[in-house]
Amino acid sequence: MASACMGDIAILEVALRNHMDRQLSLISLEQSATEDWYMAGLRFDDRTQRQIREAWGHLTIQQKKRHAHGHLVAALTFGFWRNLLENGGAIHAHWPDEGSADYENDLWRKGVVKAFPGGRRHALDTNDKWTRNYALDIVKTVHALRNRVAHHEPLVNGIPLPGENRRIALVDAVQACFDLAMIMDRDLYAWLMDNSKMNLVLNHEPQPNE
Repeated sequence: MASACMGDIAILEVALRNHMDRQLSLISLEQSATEDWYMAGLRFDDRTQRQIREAWGHLTIQQKKRHAHGHLVAALTFGFWRNLLENGGAIHAHWPDEGSADYENDLWRKGVVKAFPGGRRHALDTNDKWTRNYALDIVKTVHALRNRVAHHEPLVNGIPLPGENRRIALVDAVQACFDLAMIMDRDLYAWLMDNSKMNLVLNHEPQPNE
């Protein structure tokens, strides 16, 4: 099951970063006439800035040739993109004029919401309200599942959600993967439903009386 999850989540991770990168580039073009959003002076918190610097630094060490926008996007972790859906944390770069990043207004409402064109319909179908937190909950669950299998931890007792003091059933974590595909791209969702290894394994899961 862990192997099946990693294969499907790898596809979702590429889709997530590409969708969010595209919208960040459009925000950057509006504000600074460049698609390189990581150099456009957007109000990223300290954690985000550190992750960008670390990814850029690793690229510099690993590649002798000049690296570009696409290289950086691919080098940023799943957690990086999840963090951009959080509230935004402290900014200490201009101490003593400390402040906080506001990802709701500076990122989400300026365009990152468009990375999830199916979000409003999906929330409506679940009798919920389409918000940044709605998207975040789905991405956080997929990220938790991804980390669980990447660290070779057991799945049989459910998936702990970091910071929430609770765990969810494996089938619910897998459903979050399909939810993420749905809110990003209905074609991706349809493809995943037809080709998902996770579904294949879950459908053959032994029952307690077997």
